Amino acid sequence: MEGDLQKAINQAAADQREINKIEAASFSVFVAGWRPALGWCCVLECFWAFIAQPFMLWIVQAFELPFKTLPDIHTDYLLELVLAMLGLSGVRMVEKIKGVAK
Repeated sequence: MEGDLQKAINQAAADQREINKIEAASFSVFVAGWRPALGWCCVLECFWAFIAQPFMLWIVQAFELPFKTLPDIHTDYLLELVLAMLGLSGVRMVEKIKGVAK
């Protein structure tokens, strides 16, 4: 019974790898572009949360502008996603260094 379950899990993983290869080979932004789009969203959100918003708040306070608040991004989920993406890219880098990756 457990052997059948492991075979099913391995087959599902192999199928997903084939789907990933097909997606990565596509020239369509809607097929192959969702991963880069997610990365750029993370970059923009991190830029706003850690650089732009604090700087804008400083400008507002320094020049006593009439703005009460600026949009705030809750970074807990954002940082979790960014760190997961960086971790996966780190694994990819190790594969390339060891010569395992194509």
